[in-house]
Amino acid sequence: MKSEFCKALVTLAFTGICMFSLAASASAQVEDWDLAARVLEGSWTVQVTQRDCSSGAALGTPFLSLLTFGRGGTLLETTENPMFYPAVRGPGHGVWSHTGYRTFRALSTAFITSSGVLAKTQTITQTIEMGDNPDTFTTTSASVVFVPAAPGPTITGCATATAKRIELN
Repeated sequence: MKSEFCKALVTLAFTGICMFSLAASASAQVEDWDLAARVLEGSWTVQVTQRDCSSGAALGTPFLSLLTFGRGGTLLETTENPMFYPAVRGPGHGVWSHTGYRTFRALSTAFITSSGVLAKTQTITQTIEMGDNPDTFTTTSASVVFVPAAPGPTITGCATATAKRIELN
C-alpha cells in the first residue's frame, strides 16, 4: 500500500514538473514574440517613393511621412505629399502586427477632403522589414488605394520607403 502511494506521489510530482516546464516554455515564446514586436514601437521619419506598379520605376520625387507605431498594434501617420494640394489629407489611423522575424504588416486609412467635404479615402497597406539596425526599416512593397466618396473609379498605386527612428540625442 505504501509502495502504491509512493508511486502515485512520484507520478503526480513528475506530471506537475512537466506541466510547469511546458507552461514556462510557452510563456517564453510569447515574451520573445512581444519583444520582437516592440522593436517597431516608436515614431519614425519615412521617405516614400511612389512607384509604377508594373515596372517599379519611381514616379516623381520622394516625400516625407511620419509614422508612430504604438504598443498593442495602433498606428498613426501623416504625410507632406504635395500631390494632395489643394485638397486636404488628414492623418492616417491604422493597425500593425508582427508577422515574422523582423517583419511587420501595417494598414492605415486617411480622409481626403476638398472644400471641407469628404472626397475620398486613402488606404495604405505595407510590409515592413527591419535589418540588423533596429533604428531603420524599409518597405519594399506598399499598396495604396484611393476610394472615392461619391461614385467614381478606385485608383491604386504602389510605393517603397525607407525609415529612420526619431530619437532624443
